[in-house]
Amino acid sequence: MDDKILIETVHNRKPDEHVPTMMTFQNGSLGATANFSLIESKNKRNPRKRALVIAGKNVYTGDLEDNQQFDTYICIRNKSTNKATIVPVQHALLSNNIYKKLEMKNNLPVLSKEHATRKLLKEFGGRKASRFVANHEEMMVNVDVVRQELDETVQSSVRQEGEEEDDDMLPEVNANNAEYLATIVPKFNKMATKISEVYDLEDVVPQSLLDRLDEEAKSVHASPLESLPIESDYLRDCIKRIQDKEVPSRQDFLNIKLIIYMDALQSLIALRKRQMNRVELSRITEKVENNIRERFADPNAAKFCARTNFSTEKALTHFIVLALLINDKHEVDVNILSQALRTSKQRIVSYAHIVNARPKTRSDMLTLRLPSTVPPLTVSRRFQRKK
Repeated sequence: MDDKILIETVHNRKPDEHVPTMMTFQNGSLGATANFSLIESKNKRNPRKRALVIAGKNVYTGDLEDNQQFDTYICIRNKSTNKATIVPVQHALLSNNIYKKLEMKNNLPVLSKEHATRKLLKEFGGRKASRFVANHEEMMVNVDVVRQELDETVQSSVRQEGEEEDDDMLPEVNANNAEYLATIVPKFNKMATKISEVYDLEDVVPQSLLDRLDEEAKSVHASPLESLPIESDYLRDCIKRIQDKEVPSRQDFLNIKLIIYMDALQSLIALRKRQMNRVELSRITEKVENNIRERFADPNAAKFCARTNFSTEKALTHFIVLALLINDKHEVDVNILSQALRTSKQRIVSYAHIVNARPKTRSDMLTLRLPSTVPPLTVSRRFQRKK
């Protein structure tokens, strides 16, 4: 027999095709006589695939590794004919489900130190110890004591809710804080005579970043809508309108880049953590994430890359401006923005005012206007910026 192996067939991997799976079992191996089944599930919003293997009474679960950059193939040789076949495969690392059960069992609540001490004294203590525990339990059910504890609990809860509301509360928009508002609003042309001249896109999103998002825009346009890692229904509808066009224009691909940027801004607006450097703002590209961390971090904060009300407000005004720019008529429904950003309509209208957008008469539709025609902000109490 010739030592040379002849590759007879090569099977190419096709999209959405089931291929053989190589399974690696953590702390174990699958016997040759074991009965098992493989189940793959794919969520519409989450492209991650999961594998489930049932071997007797044991259940193994794990993620199917699917790399977008390269495919994995194995070569199978027939010893009798010395011919080989190359087939595509996928890999899965499986672990026994018993580990998850053990983790859940370890997370069960345990008795507090005080409760455990009382239980030990009551069961194994002497006469004095038992009397002490009985008196303590009697005191705990006393009406006055219970009322006092309830009052303290309610007051503590009210204080915590007040602190959370203060953290989420955006400052008042008025003429007295014009200097601060200028730092959170994109630069615009006050002398513009046309709506298209109000904003220069480069002042809203850096042109250097847009130039580096060509591949991402093409990938988003070519991907099925349900597989895109964008949670906002508003942004998904904007992408769908572009995908439904027979021949997308250059402006359409530019709008997709802006939508990618808006998706990261929306994540920042919904963020409640104080640090942005370890938070995922965009599941499409890190280029946008890094740019937003640099541009929207509070420069006056003590910590690096800190999120404050300044960051949230600046992201809110930029999101409203981009929502107006990606629309052909430079308008957007305030109800849609309120739902997408989880912010009240009144607050959306207030921040739209400072970016030269006003609602139509008897309508909830915000439209971009010339700065010279926008009425000035009302004068109110002086705004004290929160750190």
